[in-house]
Formats: sequence, structure tokens, C-alpha cells
Amino acid sequence: MKALIISIGILFLASTSFAQLVQDETVEGRFRTFQLDNGEAKYLKYDKKAEIIKIYNLDHSVWKSVKLPLPKGHLLDEIKLISTKTFNNDENVEILYSCVIYDWGFYDIEEDPSVNEDEYIHFTLNIINENGKSLLKVEDSNDYEIIESDGKQKLFVYKHISNGFNSKSQTLVYSIPQ
Repeated sequence: MKALIISIGILFLASTSFAQLVQDETVEGRFRTFQLDNGEAKYLKYDKKAEIIKIYNLDHSVWKSVKLPLPKGHLLDEIKLISTKTFNNDENVEILYSCVIYDWGFYDIEEDPSVNEDEYIHFTLNIINENGKSLLKVEDSNDYEIIESDGKQKLFVYKHISNGFNSKSQTLVYSIPQ
């Protein structure tokens, strides 16, 4: 019996040691992966010049291409969530992302190291659908959380408001339609 178990173990180790990864493709740049509400895995890449995100299937075919409207002077900070049913019940893809603008204004950071970065970095949190329709835009925010309890969902948007030495935080709470 011992010999049978050892033989099976050796066969298992030998068969797994010869398995190899097979490269499917080489893609230029870095991609972000995510999973949709229905469990499908996708990945995306942002074209900064055209302000378009391309969402790919795992077989490398383009699933969706979406123009990402950025407020004037803003840069894309991060694509935070891609979904199909989180914020409304239609078939359109929803994209939650944050933008950033660096407003150096009259600050000389090298001359005055006491200047807080909150005073010259401004974020905007946005939710759009694949047609570019804005579902939500919140100034002074780049952070969110979705909480589910008792079958209901809430969207918490965390704001960071700075004006000189005055700084405060707020949490905006939104009901998410079922």
C-alpha cells in the first residue's frame, strides 16, 4: 500500500513538473484588471492622448471603448470601478474614476516646505456611463466606498476640502437604486 501511495505521488510530481506556462500575447503598456458584477473578467488600458479607455475581453478582443471626459486641466488619477449594474439597471457600462489637477498657483513648494499638498492638489470623483452621460461628479474627492446592508446599497463619497489653513472632511451618502 505504501508503495502504491509513493508511486502515485511520484507520478503526480513528475506530471506537474513538466507543465509549462504558455504566453498568449505581449501587449504594450500596463493594464488594469477587474471583474464585472456578473463575474466576467476584463482588463483595460487608458489612451491619455485620446482620453479613451479600452476595455478588453480576456481573449484580447475589445469589449467596449469609452471616451472619458476629464474636467479642464485635470489628469486621470485612477479608474476605481467598472460595473454594469451598480448605479443603475440599464445595460450601459458605468465607470467610476477620479481626476486630479495640480494648482501650484502662488505656492513655491521649495521655498515653503510647510505648504500642505491638499492646498494645491484637487481631485474630482466622477461616475459616467459608456455614452459619456455623467451620473455623479463630486469636487474635492477621490475616495469612495459601497456599503450593503439589509438588501440596500449606499455609496459613501469622502471629500477632503482645503482652503489655506482651513481643512475639513465630509462624507456624502447616496442611495443606490435597486
